[in-house]
Amino acid sequence: MKPHFKLRDYQQSIINKVNDHLSKYDRCCVSLATGGGKTVVFSELVNMIDVKTLICVHREELVYQTSNTLQKEHDILVPKVKSVSKDVCVAMVQTLHSRIKKGDIDVNDYDCLIIDECHRGEFMKILKDYEGKVVGFTATPNYEKIEYFYVCDRCNSRYDIAGHCCGKKTQKYKREIPLADYYHHLIHGIEIHELIEKGYLVKDENFKLEVDTSYLVYDEARKDYTDQSISLVFGSTAAIANTVNVYNELAKGKKTILFNPNTLVNKRLYDAMIAEGINAKMYDSQNSEENRHELVEWFKNTRDAVLLNVQVFTTGFDCTDVEVVFLNKKTKSINLFLQMVGRGGRITDKILKPSFRVIDMGGNIEDLDGAWSEPRDWESYFSGGVTKPCGTPKPAIVRTCHNCESIIAANSLICPICKAEREYKDGVTGLPKRDGKPVIPKPAQILDYCEKNNLDMLNARKIVYNYVAQMFEDVPYQTFYKHRASGEIFDRAKAFLRPYYYTIQKSNLEGNKSRKFNSFVNEAIKRVERRCYSE
Repeated sequence: MKPHFKLRDYQQSIINKVNDHLSKYDRCCVSLATGGGKTVVFSELVNMIDVKTLICVHREELVYQTSNTLQKEHDILVPKVKSVSKDVCVAMVQTLHSRIKKGDIDVNDYDCLIIDECHRGEFMKILKDYEGKVVGFTATPNYEKIEYFYVCDRCNSRYDIAGHCCGKKTQKYKREIPLADYYHHLIHGIEIHELIEKGYLVKDENFKLEVDTSYLVYDEARKDYTDQSISLVFGSTAAIANTVNVYNELAKGKKTILFNPNTLVNKRLYDAMIAEGINAKMYDSQNSEENRHELVEWFKNTRDAVLLNVQVFTTGFDCTDVEVVFLNKKTKSINLFLQMVGRGGRITDKILKPSFRVIDMGGNIEDLDGAWSEPRDWESYFSGGVTKPCGTPKPAIVRTCHNCESIIAANSLICPICKAEREYKDGVTGLPKRDGKPVIPKPAQILDYCEKNNLDMLNARKIVYNYVAQMFEDVPYQTFYKHRASGEIFDRAKAFLRPYYYTIQKSNLEGNKSRKFNSFVNEAIKRVERRCYSE
């Protein structure tokens, strides 16, 4: 069949691979970088497979964007639309959930399900009971749903909920559920660096700013940092002034989209920029949908515009002449990071744009496997190879034998080195002691343990962080934060951690060697806060 669109070579290759896979299997996932023309690919796929098809997207504007691309008669399903009748339907997932629950729609009436941004959790409820063909599209094939479980460190029994075993509280673990749990195969499309080489995207120019994010506290329940700690790091008077200065130095006069961590920081920074005479406007959850459209039009038509927002314009927003992406926030999500930065990667004929600037105020580039355009091992993300299998304790959870001081697995009942049985002392926390002093392993011992157990550099760092956290288990909350505020904790941690850092960094262990010493120290202190003072 002749294509309805003029397809790029890699787009045609993707379609061929999908057709081939669907002739043998039911489900596949397509990895295609932002800017690769994903909507064109699955629109052409709909035309070629020629079966009753349901296309699922997660935002209403994407429904209309996809609808405008389709060259085939179709329905759209959004809150305003009451019924559908045609063989192709573009649906917003929230509306689809509602109609399924009411019994108005049965997804199994469709032969094929195409899912945009398929890593998002809201689509999994649909997949659970669907029996037809499924093709998922995403730029980031790692599913961020978290499963929590508890493991006893004595008998290794696993609990799905909190409990007690062998007379003590179980240890909490988590894992990311990979997309491989829902899809049979990953089809590789094209990566960002390849799109840049082919001239379909522009190159990123990265500026990493040294901002102290050590006070950020991560909330497991909301999968993000607490608003209080965010406001302290990014919303203080000094932080706002610093951000404005950075903008004036690196982005002044350039069309800029600026991402803030919450509405409070968004408003404070907006007020500060207006006071400086910067041509800025802001958008947050308090703006109406009509106001949003007005802002978008203003931004697209204003040369030096600065658009401040809180995670709104990450997807479904295209303005080709964005020159600066300003990340005034820190995120744990590689998906969100790539989506935010991707707003600046579009080519344009409006202005001369050989590259765009990424200003990173939150250490995201360092923490999330490198810059936007750097290659990533998506196969590992897809299969779950970047996390530990469910039910297996993390190798970084270790302890020191009370007898021979060797590093051994935390759940070992008998030391494999000296055969000493584990001691359990009720009401005693922290590190084992010898002659009244804590037993702390030497850097060479940690390195030796990692080499023997085939652990990488990340696990070696985690082992060090775990021991540092144990050292503070009996330190009162007030004492810790008093010395934290004075800088004494950081100075002492630097002195203690220096030999561990250089031993690990200069070793032959596999992993990221770009982490700076101060980042290493800050991560150790954050581990102390999460383990000892988070409740």
